[in-house]
Amino acid sequence: MIKSNYIIKRTTSFLPYLATFYYVEILFLMIFLNFIYGKTLSITIGILLTVLLTIHIFSLFNKKAISRKVQLYLMDFHFAFSVAYFFNRIFTQSDLTSIDSIITFFRLLTALIEIITIFAITDNKISSAKQSQ
Repeated sequence: MIKSNYIIKRTTSFLPYLATFYYVEILFLMIFLNFIYGKTLSITIGILLTVLLTIHIFSLFNKKAISRKVQLYLMDFHFAFSVAYFFNRIFTQSDLTSIDSIITFFRLLTALIEIITIFAITDNKISSAKQSQ
């Protein structure tokens, strides 16, 4: 029988690899910003977010406690955004192009992985740290 500590340990080892999916979101954001604000701002924000995400991934890989909390907040926000995006694309009357279908599928897949991971890595340490502050 698999113990819950084993699952949590394996899930925290998986977190740095899960966080690399956010590079795809940065690409989506850069494309969106390019249409609205132009190349200069799009590339600047893309580089800044990429550097921050890279630092975050290295921190997760080295098992820093603060990066685990940041990852939980990031996954919580991204899960809510992805589910809202999914329902918006499915229930609106607009046609889904192939790119829209790929983005919708990608966000739904990451949302499913994120919700499972959120429940797996949230433990008493994270909950009690928030209450003691």
